[in-house]
Amino acid sequence: MGSDDDLRRQIADLSVRVAALEAELHALGRVPAAAPPRVDVSPDSAQAVRSSLENRIGAQLLNRIGILVVLIGVAWFLKLAFDYNWIGPAIRVLIGLACATGLMVWSERFRRQGFAAFSYSLKALATSIAYLSLWASFSLFHLAPFSVVFLAMTAVTVANAMLARRQDSELLAIYALAGGLATPALLWMAHGDHFFLFVYLVLLNGGGLLLLAVRPWRHLAWAALLGTAVYYLALSEYQPASLPWTVFFLAVYFAIFAAAPFLIARRADLRPDPVFPVAFPIANGLATFLAFLLLFGSAELHPWRPWTAVVLAGACLLMARGGPAVLSNTNLGLGIFLLTVAVPLEFDRPVVTVCWLGEALGLFVLARARGHQAIRTFGAAVLAAAALSLLMDWVVGTRHPMAVVANLHFATNLVAAAVFGTVARLSASDDRKDRYLAGFSSIAFSFSVLVAVSLEIHHYWFCGAGFFRDLCGGYGQLQRRSIAAGWDDTAWYMIYGAALMVAGFLRRSAFLRWQALVLLAFTIGKVFLNGVTQESEGYRVLSFLALGVLLLAVSFAYQRDWLNELWGTPSRGRNRPRKN
Repeated sequence: MGSDDDLRRQIADLSVRVAALEAELHALGRVPAAAPPRVDVSPDSAQAVRSSLENRIGAQLLNRIGILVVLIGVAWFLKLAFDYNWIGPAIRVLIGLACATGLMVWSERFRRQGFAAFSYSLKALATSIAYLSLWASFSLFHLAPFSVVFLAMTAVTVANAMLARRQDSELLAIYALAGGLATPALLWMAHGDHFFLFVYLVLLNGGGLLLLAVRPWRHLAWAALLGTAVYYLALSEYQPASLPWTVFFLAVYFAIFAAAPFLIARRADLRPDPVFPVAFPIANGLATFLAFLLLFGSAELHPWRPWTAVVLAGACLLMARGGPAVLSNTNLGLGIFLLTVAVPLEFDRPVVTVCWLGEALGLFVLARARGHQAIRTFGAAVLAAAALSLLMDWVVGTRHPMAVVANLHFATNLVAAAVFGTVARLSASDDRKDRYLAGFSSIAFSFSVLVAVSLEIHHYWFCGAGFFRDLCGGYGQLQRRSIAAGWDDTAWYMIYGAALMVAGFLRRSAFLRWQALVLLAFTIGKVFLNGVTQESEGYRVLSFLALGVLLLAVSFAYQRDWLNELWGTPSRGRNRPRKN
């Protein structure tokens, strides 16, 4: 007992001393007056606490289920009240509006106490009940005309938008947008005016644009674009009289959503979110272009499709002249893509290939003049598309006879060779990406020249037919003509391989010399295969003799080490022969 009394006296003594020290410090002004502890219940601090699975279930899942259950209960009550006529229609609507107002006011109390998430949930519930009540007053009970109900729903949307701006809540802004988008759908069955709907969507998206001018809300921009696209796709049938103003409204929608990323960029840094400034302009441009394709779906309107792509491309290229670099490059790429797509909408092969080759060459020249790496990258993409189109032209060919040399396909191959050769020269640098592009262009140049001449050889022997076809009709001479065409191809490959080898030695280019070696290896296989299968002794002898002389000449050039004799640069991995 004594020890307990001593401990109590010591604690009391210490308490008195601490109180005395606090009083002295307070008198000196060093310690502020005691204040009740403040619990930080702000949204940021709440999000900083890592929620457990139990908290997520209790605070989020049950909250959403509760909202859904209340909505179902209100809807069921309205149904029962309507079926059994418990209360009059006007009273039912007033009860719903009163509940919505009460929930909205109640939600503000929770927000001021720090429960922002629960407050927003109550606001969503209140907004849904308000829209449901207004819809019932018009569609079910016919208590008010369309104009009154529409204005009331619009007022709810505007109130939510103003509240979202005041409370700086993107979630409330999305609620407002969802209600605004739902308004025409709820009233659409009784008022099916497309012009009115398009005007309303312009005003709704314009209001969203005003919010984006003061708040960088990316999700709101995505929701507005998606909702507008869904409405447009739902209106798949158009009357000819509605075509002009439909085109006008599509252009307005494109302009609104094109401005959204620039407005967001004024308020927030786009670099932490690399997806939005790239994906949103592309989604807007492609959605608008697809909408125009659907609008001009009939055969008599098809000529408008390529011009639509050109106009949209021009708009994107104009936007590429300003703004952040990521937006500028995105709009630049989108404009180039739309210009590329416009070509096959207007022309057929091989004009498409020629146009793409010209576009790619223009982009490379512009990139070299301005030192713009993005333009160079887009030029490489267009060049790849042109190469693929050229390859398809080789494979598919034509079923109609054509003159030897004097035909569009031969001219296309020559243009392709010139463009590939020019790009190879423009891409000659020490940068690895440029070396890859130069190598691709060099190989494409060789293929273009080889195939161009081979096609004309085939045209000569098979009456203007493309590869794998014969339009002569003289089947008795088919074997002789096949042998002659094969020999001509072999001779052409040997000539071109020798020219590549000489160019490789003169330009000190190992890449050209390797191309020549690969082509000579292919020619060797072709000569030996034809020597076994063909019956013409004369062609067989000529093929072997010509190829043998060419191979000996190439071997002699390597043994003499022409690189050292011409340029003073010995070949790697090989010693010069000793002199006695």
